[in-house]
Amino acid sequence: MLKSRWGWKKKSDTISPMRLTPYKRLLLFVTSALWFSAFARTILPPYYLSQGITLYQMIVATLIAFATQLIFLLTVRRIRAKPFWRLSMIASFISLLLIIQLASVWQYYLASVFSGISMATFWVAYNIAYFGATPKQKTGLGSAIMFSVFPMLNIIAPPLAGFIMQWNALIFWVLSVLFFVVSYLFIARQEDFSIKYSLAASFSQLRATRVLIFLEGIWEALPLAIIPVYTLYFIKTPLSYGAFAAYLSFIGVAANLLLGKMSDKLQKRVLFLYPLTLVLAITTFLFPQATNNLALWLIVTGIMNFFLPLFWNTSTSMIIDTHPNLDKAIPAREIVLAAGRVTGFILTIISFWLQPTPNGIFYVLGLIMLSYPLYLWWVSRFQKKYAFR
Repeated sequence: MLKSRWGWKKKSDTISPMRLTPYKRLLLFVTSALWFSAFARTILPPYYLSQGITLYQMIVATLIAFATQLIFLLTVRRIRAKPFWRLSMIASFISLLLIIQLASVWQYYLASVFSGISMATFWVAYNIAYFGATPKQKTGLGSAIMFSVFPMLNIIAPPLAGFIMQWNALIFWVLSVLFFVVSYLFIARQEDFSIKYSLAASFSQLRATRVLIFLEGIWEALPLAIIPVYTLYFIKTPLSYGAFAAYLSFIGVAANLLLGKMSDKLQKRVLFLYPLTLVLAITTFLFPQATNNLALWLIVTGIMNFFLPLFWNTSTSMIIDTHPNLDKAIPAREIVLAAGRVTGFILTIISFWLQPTPNGIFYVLGLIMLSYPLYLWWVSRFQKKYAFR
């Protein structure tokens, strides 16, 4: 009889040799969903550029998506897993349909609204289910596996999608629809569950790490928005852009899995966070020197993407260890993370507005990441207010 850390216990969970555990079904589901995303969305920035969308408008669209996610999460008080996942996939599909033939920037912005709804309705339920089904003593490895799925898929999907897009755009869109259908069918194989929560209780549960999560969200404007858009100064075709995405993904996969297993063994994740965040801060400060040179851009983005999955894995594992009540902690985490990202994207838009080639934002985000280990040290080592493992 299987029982997750947050209370699954069903007769149907008894596993025969021919059946998959809930954990493995969740992995297959997220793999199918992320394959759809990696194939259908990773190479789209050059396509947007060819449709007359400016780099500034791409940043605004990213802000709209995460602002929509934040607003949705702030208004929801009850989550049901399977209906939310169905809504997420449908919203993502509608977003895809809206961009096939762009008539105006407002149509592009509307697609971003549906992308935000898709994010809001997918990750809260998925993270609760996934980490609930992950053995407590293997949180680091489980987090590493989850954060390695998309990079591993990104090694194959973007170059393939870029080649097909340049060869025959119609086939690219048809395959994207097919991958959506496959991913949607996986939802039926998942365990359903429902949770209720209040914002006050969730934020109270997250007291120890919410500042760290907010800082992380602000800094994530760099990998989630600035790098995909800034790369268009150098790379403008779908195939080349897909190859760039594969390059970034290939770098971090092996190191991520190794560190996840090691952090489980040592049970001292916070020790890894200090050097990881310092390296990411230093790397962020180096970006302005790389904005006019493709070779330097590839080197600096490569360094960052080597350490980024390690940071995401370790920080998420620490949060799961610190807040075992996932029903309350995960919704608050997603809200705080989205709020941080919205703040980071607003800062990015201001930078793009003030500078023709915006470099100032890199120094701002570098300082944000530098404040992460400083705050972690202040509350855990100096004030001894919180104890992190």
